[in-house]
Amino acid sequence: MAKYYFFPRELAKRRPQLTRVGWRIEAGVIGAMMWVLRHLPLPRASAMARWLFSALGPYTQTARRVRRNLFIAFPDRNALERRRLVREIFGNLGVTLAELAQLDRIWSQRASRMEFVASPEIELLRNKGRPAVLVTAHVSAYTLTNFVAGAYDFPLTIVYLPESNPHVRDMIVRLYQALPVKLQARDNSMRALLTELAGGRAVGLASDVRLDAGESLQFFGHDMPTNTVPARLALRYDCDLVPTQAQRLPDGRFRITMHAPVKPTDSAASEIERARDMTEQLLRIFETWIEQTPGEWMCLARRWPKDVESAAQRAIDASAA
Repeated sequence: MAKYYFFPRELAKRRPQLTRVGWRIEAGVIGAMMWVLRHLPLPRASAMARWLFSALGPYTQTARRVRRNLFIAFPDRNALERRRLVREIFGNLGVTLAELAQLDRIWSQRASRMEFVASPEIELLRNKGRPAVLVTAHVSAYTLTNFVAGAYDFPLTIVYLPESNPHVRDMIVRLYQALPVKLQARDNSMRALLTELAGGRAVGLASDVRLDAGESLQFFGHDMPTNTVPARLALRYDCDLVPTQAQRLPDGRFRITMHAPVKPTDSAASEIERARDMTEQLLRIFETWIEQTPGEWMCLARRWPKDVESAAQRAIDASAA
């Protein structure tokens, strides 16, 4: 995660002793914003956060990365369409924060706010006590996918990436307590995931981001270092690999869908080949979700190798000249 959100990075580099001060300032601002978002009705909080973030986001350093990601994923879209998507993506970030601030309220109002859909093929739901690997992508209200554990009454441990700012990290973890899950920080999480699956419990990961040590697989037509761990875990424990999707509906409502499990195309292939095949299928599913609502894709971080990104940036700069 970013070490700083808006505290001047150059100042922090020149004066490292200001790190703690910068973290406290940022935590104070973010905490105040989350307090406001929490005390508004959800539709109003979402609208306010969308307006604020869509207005300011395109002028941040992160916007440059978002533009590159959109150019790589959607090369056929013109510059005007991509500018609109940049605003929508930052607006979506604001809406996501509003939803995070009200996780407990969303769950308490689930009868009117949430609908859950699950494929009848999911073994976990037919046979309680079976492990499963749930995977999602950073699209739309992805954090809300974790409510499937409460809706269908099964234990779920999710992997999350802690914020670098310790004060913001503590704030986010407190908000996450509203989720009916066990939290596991990403660093050194493999042993915990193995323990959970061995005990017949489900684990959840967001696996659409680049992993520097991952395998090179195609994402929107370009090789991306990709995490194949979810597929390898499902194969190791002979359990379902379940794509789990969140969609926003009108009036502050949500649909959470547990899709049919991803299976290897060739069950006789080696475990390595089956894991690659299953991960490639997941990437195609994620591409479909993103194409359905590109303005809700949280593509704020790097996805592709530097040579792909450099070529995209040169093309963007040339078109703007």
